[in-house]
Formats: sequence, C-alpha cells, structure tokens
Amino acid sequence: MLKKLTFVAAVSVLTACTTLQDSIKDYVQQPVVNYKSISVGEVSMDRIELNPTFNIANNNAFSLPINNVSYELSLNDSKMFEGETDSVGTLAANSDKDVALSLALTQETLTSLQQLLFKENKLDYQVKGSVSALGLSIPFEKSATLYVPTVSVADLEVVNASFSQLDIILSLEVDNQNEFSLPLDDVNYAVSSKGNQLFTGALNNQKISEGTSSIQLPLSIKPSDMFSNVFSLLTNPELPLHFEITSPLFTKSYDQTINLTSFFN
Repeated sequence: MLKKLTFVAAVSVLTACTTLQDSIKDYVQQPVVNYKSISVGEVSMDRIELNPTFNIANNNAFSLPINNVSYELSLNDSKMFEGETDSVGTLAANSDKDVALSLALTQETLTSLQQLLFKENKLDYQVKGSVSALGLSIPFEKSATLYVPTVSVADLEVVNASFSQLDIILSLEVDNQNEFSLPLDDVNYAVSSKGNQLFTGALNNQKISEGTSSIQLPLSIKPSDMFSNVFSLLTNPELPLHFEITSPLFTKSYDQTINLTSFFN
C-alpha cells in the first residue's frame, strides 16, 4: 500500500512539474538568441582563443533568470570539446544582453590541426549549444570559417649603410580574409647568407586588421662578417640574403640579393 502511495505521489509531482512547465511556456515568451560576432582573443604557438558572442533578448514585461549556457565546438565536423558557463544572471524586462564564450584551442588540439591549417589555409568551425532559462532550452548555432592570413614581401629597403652595419626594413603585406582582426604574438624572423646566420629578431603584440595590412621587420647585419674589407666588398658586392619568418598563423621564406656597390660609392 505504501509503495502505491509513493508511486502515486511521484506521478503527481511529475505531472505537476510538467503542467507547470507547460504553463510557463504558455505564459512566458521564450528568450531569443542570436549570433552577434566573433573575435580572436589570443594567438600564440600553443593557444588560439575564439570568442563568439551571442545576444540573448528578453521580450517579456518581467525579468528572467538565465541559468547557464552549454556549448560545444567542432572543427571540420569533428567535435573538439564541450562546456558550460556559470549562471549568466537575471535579464531585465524588455532588454537584451551579450554573452561571450571563450573557446581555447590548446597545444594538443593545435598540433593535430597544424598541418591542415598550413595546407588548406582555413579551418571550418561550428559553435552550437543552448541557453537555459526557467526550464526552457533555447538552442543556438553558428558555422563559419577561420582563414589563415596570406603573406607576401612588399619591399626591402636599406635605410642606413656602412661597412660596419646595414640597417634594413623588410615590409610584409598581410591579407586577412576574416571579418575580424587577429592578434598576433611571437613573430620570429632570421636572416642568413650562404648558410651563415646574420640576424635574428622578434615582434610581439601585433594586430592584423581586416583586409590588407603591413608588418615592418627591422633588422641589422654587419657586412664585415661577410667581407674582410671594403675593397673585397667592392670587388664582389653581391650579398645574397635568405629570410625565414615564422608565427603561429603563417610562415614565410624569402630570398633577395643586394648589390652593395651603390651604398659605398
């Protein structure tokens, strides 16, 4: 008899909950979730952080508690990870709120994707999940492509010349096809001639704007490391240079020979 009463009570509670949820659905306008934008928060050799932002709108005449946001990230149709945010908070009546997610691709994930990134120069991603509010689950989804910037050498300029030192500016043209800027750290570059390393340098805290932008790489080399004296330089003034540029988003090799005669006449 007790078991029957317990079962009846449980069914009554479940029925009441179901009825309550149905009543809520009839009374409450479901919040509207729309994709707003995406940005890249960090780019380094061992981490790329994607920050998609979704807008949650409450069209009711009363405030709504937004419990949390669950999400998952897929790359090239393969699920990478999933997660859940803390409570978003209360959404005021007839108002909206932006919710930004932080989705980090760490070194383990990037290692498996590195060859694909540099081969295809793009990465398809999908962010999907749901917003939980008053027992309601509101789905959202966004699919897009992350493009790897293309890089070309625009100019090489000798800005100062003497037998003891050549100061050079190597200008790179960067084409960013994404609809957002890209932060870029750890741009490393090196210059060599006939296998002899002449200079190494690095740039930090760079930002690649949407569309076409430029990056200036300053460097200095010592002709005296390659020529015993000015006479030997003028006798054979051709200086072949090899440039290697690496970053988390691109790599670039470049060769150019400089004729030093004009700088020492």
